[in-house]
Amino acid sequence: AQNSEGYQAKTKRLKTIQIESGLYVEVNGKNDDIVSYLTSSTTDLAASAKKEKAKTAINTFINYLSVNVNPSAGQIVSDNYRDYRLNSSLTYEGVTYFVLDNNEVVENAACKAKDEDYFNNVYAKYIDDRCQGYIVTLVPEYHSLLYFESMMLIFAEIMPAYLVAGLLVYLLPPLCNPRGHMTLGKLLYHISLADYNVLAISAKKFLARFAIFYFAELVLSMVTFGIPYLVSFSMMAFSKQKQGFPDYMLGIQEVDTSGQKLFKSFDEIRLSGVDKAKKGVDFKVTYED
Repeated sequence: AQNSEGYQAKTKRLKTIQIESGLYVEVNGKNDDIVSYLTSSTTDLAASAKKEKAKTAINTFINYLSVNVNPSAGQIVSDNYRDYRLNSSLTYEGVTYFVLDNNEVVENAACKAKDEDYFNNVYAKYIDDRCQGYIVTLVPEYHSLLYFESMMLIFAEIMPAYLVAGLLVYLLPPLCNPRGHMTLGKLLYHISLADYNVLAISAKKFLARFAIFYFAELVLSMVTFGIPYLVSFSMMAFSKQKQGFPDYMLGIQEVDTSGQKLFKSFDEIRLSGVDKAKKGVDFKVTYED
């Protein structure tokens, strides 16, 4: 899916918007948000340089919105940025970081904050808390591209991995253990699947159980906010037999088989009761004088 022409084009466009916005930089062929880049241990920059780059990123972003989106979007962020810096709660040791000078917001000379404090507490924080939200809400194209990538992540990566994991965890190990049909967890705690006669269930019944679990619970839960899981878990927690939905439907129960064997039939039980090591009856007749 990632190699398809459509995906490649959308990914390229998304990266272009990120770079043009000023909120991202390209590092080794991949885009990294500007704050993560500047705070990375591999970025060898002085605190003053980090502060200036963060300031430049914010101004670049405002200009990008005004030119490439619409002037009102740029004005929204510009006004918010101004109010943010002049907020009376934005202080260092009780002194505000910024003051007005000829109606321009400038750094307060009376503030004893260092460049590192300005970077961490003002500019980087504003980029992370405000700008990253504004680029999604004020740039429709960017929002649609993110939505496309999210859907690809869910339907082309997470869901297939989730479904394959279900097969590997809940189907393969039990098939390799036909007597108790135990998953790895059940094998660890010696818990087997049995019918109401405490006999091992057949392969057909196990496959029916798996089909109900896989499609009615696991798959359906992905599109119904986990409701089938909640229903099945509630049945396990509060029902008398402590059975989940598939077990309830098929008359299956989980039994502790630690130290004992689970039989497949009554005939097997009867045969196991024959003491093959016991010495046979001696019918030899002894005559005495």
